[in-house]
This record gives sequence, structure tokens and C-alpha cells, in this order.
Amino acid sequence: MDNQTISKEWFDIAAVGLSSVKYLQNMHPIPIEIICYHCQQSSEKY
Repeated sequence: MDNQTISKEWFDIAAVGLSSVKYLQNMHPIPIEIICYHCQQSSEKY
């Protein structure tokens, strides 16, 4: 696999993590620990 393909995969994974955050923000009570985890993981991939 070339670097461009690998990079795209990581960006796609990060985008899924951020989509999860958007979904979780609408839950009550808000699962802040899980949201923080997904934000942190996504930021590492970007």
C-alpha cells in the first residue's frame, strides 16, 4: 500500500470517530468520558 492510501484510511477512521462524537452529544446523560476518548483518538489520526 502506498502512503496516500494509508493516509486516506487514517482520515476515514478519524472521521468516523468524529461522527460518533456528534451522535453521542445527543445522549442524556452525555457520556463525556467516551466523547473525550473519541476526540483524542481522532486528533491523533489527523
